[in-house]
Amino acid sequence: EPTSSVIKLSVANAQDSRVNQLLVREGDRVEANQVIATLQGIEKLQAEVAEAEQNVALQQAKVVQAQTAAATPSERTAQQATIRQLEAELRATEQQNQAAIDGATATLREAQTNYERYRQLYNRGAVSATELDSRQKTLDTARASLRDAEAQLVGTRQTLSAQIQSTTASVNQLSEIRPVDVTVAQAEVAYAQSQAERARADLEDFYVRVPVAGQILRINTRVGERVNPDQGIVDLGQTEQMVVIAEVYETDVPKLAVGQSAEITSENGGFTNTLRGEVESIGLQIRKTDVLNSDPATDSNARVVEVKIRLNPSASQQVAELTYMQVRVKIRVD
Repeated sequence: EPTSSVIKLSVANAQDSRVNQLLVREGDRVEANQVIATLQGIEKLQAEVAEAEQNVALQQAKVVQAQTAAATPSERTAQQATIRQLEAELRATEQQNQAAIDGATATLREAQTNYERYRQLYNRGAVSATELDSRQKTLDTARASLRDAEAQLVGTRQTLSAQIQSTTASVNQLSEIRPVDVTVAQAEVAYAQSQAERARADLEDFYVRVPVAGQILRINTRVGERVNPDQGIVDLGQTEQMVVIAEVYETDVPKLAVGQSAEITSENGGFTNTLRGEVESIGLQIRKTDVLNSDPATDSNARVVEVKIRLNPSASQQVAELTYMQVRVKIRVD
């Protein structure tokens, strides 16, 4: 088998995942982190990532807009012209209203004079009460007209002054960059970027990558099939360096040592020559046999230790495509 054992490459939530696209074939060599398959539903997540990235670009543009909020000369000129027009209208209206006030004041004086004269005549019995009442009404009307003219002046002045102040403030804001606007825009960018990162992370879960470089030994799940949690999508092995896993009786373990040479032959004719290697490691656990019990003459309860034998380069190359082949091993212990 490969030196790192066979990796059954699966995905999170395998029971809910189906293969959308398979990008390798059995025997292909792959590099670490290479994408070998995608899962169904990836197109939707790709669209969400694209949308999130577009939103980041939009929010970044808003930051630039907030940082360069000054108006164009034509906008500023138009607003200033509006201010001048309002100021001229205010002056003209004030003049008209003042003229109305002056006229109402003169009318009031005349009405007051007439009333006083008729009141004296009435006291002497020269005029009737009806005539005095008529002059009183004329006086009251003149007073009301003056009050209306004064109120009209105040109201017009307040209205136009407010419009002038509002337009002046608008002109000032046209050339003002408000720090709070920039801060808000930058916060929107940060939020959009976090959403894009989250979308990319979700999308990454739908790419199946190999953890190490190696060779695709077997494809266990085809396009459209649900991923088998036990078998995974593919079997991956680092076949550039092959090892042999030998089962050695526990009684022979004291004779073993790392570095001892070994000869390997095929039990069923998978190869005809004798391969060579050396003991790389000796297992630390004693267990029941897995391989030896295939021989009827062997005690099925035999206790064994796994010994890993590293094949030399030429032997590794020869058996790179023979993972899990059953072999016989002879270890030289003298």
